[in-house]
Amino acid sequence: MDSNLTIEVNHTGSFVDKPIVYFNPVKVVVSNVDFRSMSFMEFISYVKKLVKNGRINVYYCLPQRSLGDGLRALEDENDYLRFLDVGYENGGMINLYIDHNPKLSDNEFVEHEPDDEVIQIQPFDDPFV
Repeated sequence: MDSNLTIEVNHTGSFVDKPIVYFNPVKVVVSNVDFRSMSFMEFISYVKKLVKNGRINVYYCLPQRSLGDGLRALEDENDYLRFLDVGYENGGMINLYIDHNPKLSDNEFVEHEPDDEVIQIQPFDDPFV
């Protein structure tokens, strides 16, 4: 079996729902890369460099399916192995979709300044307010 897979990477676009569509993508076709020799984390690092964005969620779509019923997340090694299998079973081709605006999960946090600052508003005499 040929170990190379051709992946159409759709990025820089946005997911829109009802029905789900990936709007305004930039498409990059990647081939002649042995993805089977990569681990899941190596693959994600490769994709991040390709799309020049460090914070992404990655999805693929099952062949012959719409995004609404065929979209699958790539979140771990098992998902990655299924992704590869689907691609090879589809003649060595598969579509990948990049979400550049992922939502924070429950175990993530955003650092911010404390909310202890109080801003004093000075009263003013304006008859129109």
